[in-house]
Amino acid sequence: MHGPVSRDKNQELKGAGMDWSLLADFLMIARSGSLTGAAQKLGINHSTIYRRLNQLESQLGCRLFERLPTGYRLTAEGEMLLPHAETMEMAAFQAERELGGADITLRGEVRLTAPENLVYDFLPGYLEAFHREYPDIRVSVLVTNTDLDLNRREADLALRATPSPPDYLVGRKLTDIGWAVFGAPSLIEKQGRPQNLADSVQYSWVGPDAALMHLPGYRWVVGQVPEARIAVRGSTLNAIARLAEVGLGLAVLPLDQVKPGLIPLLALPTTPMSGLWLLTHADLRQVARIKILMSFLADAFRADPRWGALSGL
Repeated sequence: MHGPVSRDKNQELKGAGMDWSLLADFLMIARSGSLTGAAQKLGINHSTIYRRLNQLESQLGCRLFERLPTGYRLTAEGEMLLPHAETMEMAAFQAERELGGADITLRGEVRLTAPENLVYDFLPGYLEAFHREYPDIRVSVLVTNTDLDLNRREADLALRATPSPPDYLVGRKLTDIGWAVFGAPSLIEKQGRPQNLADSVQYSWVGPDAALMHLPGYRWVVGQVPEARIAVRGSTLNAIARLAEVGLGLAVLPLDQVKPGLIPLLALPTTPMSGLWLLTHADLRQVARIKILMSFLADAFRADPRWGALSGL
């Protein structure tokens, strides 16, 4: 059993001279490669992070970064410090999750991350109903088409399309979402309705930007639609849907993108479905405000008739 820290031990720690709070700045600079990028992510100004880095280097008695015209690169000493700083960061995240997991009150903030198409088309109505029932729980919606790291508490709860979530996350599978070729009524009126997928590649198309190439539906587009048929590209699902709505071309979209101005024309049977999951970190599963929001959203999705209609073509 450990007793209180002795005066000599306190002196030893003081002599070590490192302010642990500065390690968060060190890690962000290492990951961003620049002071400007790190300052933006930390929400502080350039001069503050510059001063804090100099303070840490002074305490340790060594340079941690090479200051290059292209950015900041770790020195050998910085490379040596990096794994230790990451270990401390992960321990802090774990402590935060475990302590937060004991919260049984139905109040406070829940950070929910979701892709923009779900935020714009589905979540507002669900969250309005949730707020009426649980006014003391404040939901912060983080709109992003990239997967935030729940292990690092970048968000508490995620709506995520994935065939298989990572093992450290727990949650519920809400539905499977297939992919289809969509077209605007104006385009169909001018060019006719494609009879099959082979026929569809002769039409003009709204193609994906590089940011969407990881999605299964767009691998089909890249492999089958000639480059000369791409009239315009979009970097988000909503952008592609809107461009297709005005008749610029056919578009491949997940079936949750059904809109009044688009007609689902052909299914992509060889494209794997995306499972829509509602996920949180295992350490947070018993946090009352997260648990109740997960349950509420799962019920809302399953009761929404729009999802029942997305069974394919």
